[in-house]
Amino acid sequence: MTLSQLRIAPEQSGALVTILVVACTNAWLLAGSESVSTTQFVAILLCFAVFALVFLLISQDEPFGHDKQIRTVFVGIEYALVLVLFSLSPITFNAIVLVIWSAVLPYFMSFKRALLLSPLWSAVPWLVFSFVWQSNSSLWINALLFWTFNLFALVMMESRKNAERQTQRAEEANRELRALQDLMQQASRKEERTRIARDIHDLVGHHLTGLSLHLQVASRTASPDQRPAIDQCLGIAKLLLADVREAVSDMREFGQLNLLQALEALTEPLKNKIQVNIDCQSNINHLTLLQATNLLRCIQESLTNTMRHSRANELAIRIYSNANQLHVDIKDNGGSSSASPSANSVVQGNGLKGIEERMSELNGTATFSNSSSGFHTLLILPEAK
Repeated sequence: MTLSQLRIAPEQSGALVTILVVACTNAWLLAGSESVSTTQFVAILLCFAVFALVFLLISQDEPFGHDKQIRTVFVGIEYALVLVLFSLSPITFNAIVLVIWSAVLPYFMSFKRALLLSPLWSAVPWLVFSFVWQSNSSLWINALLFWTFNLFALVMMESRKNAERQTQRAEEANRELRALQDLMQQASRKEERTRIARDIHDLVGHHLTGLSLHLQVASRTASPDQRPAIDQCLGIAKLLLADVREAVSDMREFGQLNLLQALEALTEPLKNKIQVNIDCQSNINHLTLLQATNLLRCIQESLTNTMRHSRANELAIRIYSNANQLHVDIKDNGGSSSASPSANSVVQGNGLKGIEERMSELNGTATFSNSSSGFHTLLILPEAK
């Protein structure tokens, strides 16, 4: 990842401008000061520059957005830079960078834990400052005030994180609702077509069959000069009966559920976030409503897991038949560099357990594997006879 690939959001811009202002103020106040050497002066400005760069890397979606270990190391580096700044610079308002650091903590630990630990990590820099610069008692008043700023940053970022989570859940629910609504509409149309087809077959087909039988009898008993007209009517009746049967068959065929259409409704809103490729090599229009609904929910859960927990930018869904079984192969490209190709052990949360339960309801199976190439889900269920 190069510097030109970094993306700066508005909230990131505010933090970077704050860091720049604090750094420039340090440069202005400490330039030519006897309290710090030239080496210290350069080191202070370098600390601000590295702090800003690390902050920008932490808050990027790529390439470290889903790699919590690397981001945690960056958080530790930032805190170390704060301690270095407190030891090199005698300016107390450098504690502003500690407030910025506090704002990212809710993304790495629970809010309750961060709140309980806040007095500890807030006090350590001031202890370093007091030891190096031998400050007076008013220092601890500043420390107390900046601690309240740290708490404010924690609370605000926790609220923002909760709002993001709720927005994400609402978007997921909306996508699933649209896809399920599409299936329900298809099921409703299928039921109506089936009812009409059954009525046509039972009523019109029955009467045409009766008419054909009567015309056959009339053809045998009629006089020779009347027989051609009766045979012509009999031919028309048989042609009508064949047309009715063909129309009924067509209505039943086009009344089947279209799972691909529902999948497109599910993935269409995500085209700017992740590329979803669907390769269907099997006829899946014969699925029942229960099968289509459960498969749709399983694919939705796989898509959600990829969006939340993976670094993937592509998800492939392949549907094919093998040995009278329908296979749905779902694979993303979000593999971790730390995962080995043989690392197939997967810790199952509620989402993956839900997929297994839905497939069990269809007398099918669900298997999961995780490797350096990505996360793989395979769904298998018996094909309808």
